Amino acid sequence: MPESARTARDTLRETLVHLGGAPLQGGLYVCANAWEPYVEEAAHRLGAHGSLTLLTTTDLRRGDTQEPAELARRLWPLQEIADRYHRLGRIARPRLARLTGPAELSSSALLTIAVELAAELTRAMEPDPLLPPQLLPRPWPGTRAREQIAQCWAALYERDQGEARPVLFRLYADITREAADRVTR
Repeated sequence: MPESARTARDTLRETLVHLGGAPLQGGLYVCANAWEPYVEEAAHRLGAHGSLTLLTTTDLRRGDTQEPAELARRLWPLQEIADRYHRLGRIARPRLARLTGPAELSSSALLTIAVELAAELTRAMEPDPLLPPQLLPRPWPGTRAREQIAQCWAALYERDQGEARPVLFRLYADITREAADRVTR
């Protein structure tokens, strides 16, 4: 993209990283998931689609590194992301105990827990490129932390006693449905 479109170029780069991309070198990004429709939509929105080049490959090598999990470790900040999930788990565990315990919780206590969980989930997931499991270290702390959040969210829904849920939290309903699906299988 030309220098005259610097703002659009910088915004597109930020969008690529937000969508899970990792920079390889000047203007070249890689993603482990199919992201083409999202990249194209962003490029159209920014008036940059004419400058966009898309390429798919299953044969990526950086230097002598070509093993997929090692490439992922080198391209994405997996330890930083794992640390965020460890923190999410530390936040979720005591809240889950409160939510599933016998003590009565007020509407304001439930809302406080929901806000805390939503904030921590967002903090953990925003930088996560959501790599396929085969590219992640095992055990991956994100798996357990997201399960705990789903359990918390399900317990929050059980405890709300039919009260209207804040619109803000509709975003997190998918996590609860996913957890419920796993339980019924």
